[in-house]
Amino acid sequence: MSIKGCRFLWIKLGIENRRFLGIPFPIPLFVFQELLDCFQEILTAACFFVPQVPDPGSSSRITIHSVKALVILTKKLLDSFAGDEPYQLVDVTTDKVKVSVIIR
Repeated sequence: MSIKGCRFLWIKLGIENRRFLGIPFPIPLFVFQELLDCFQEILTAACFFVPQVPDPGSSSRITIHSVKALVILTKKLLDSFAGDEPYQLVDVTTDKVKVSVIIR
């Protein structure tokens, strides 16, 4: 794999403490995709042992099946970032916190 084709998920978190302190955290996208693949395989195995509908007495409506669907959608989203140009997914600034998520 060439470095030209390697995409990074770049997360920056800035917290104000008299000035903004930046904490950059780069994650190679192929590593993140491999982790999601492994997590999907674990969820697929777990789905065999868990009913598809949530327990009526439970306060949560989130099931393993819905988490598995969310992982599949996240993988599809990451596959769509295969273009050559960088993306800025999130850029949120409040009084004390700044969060930025960029694909480079």
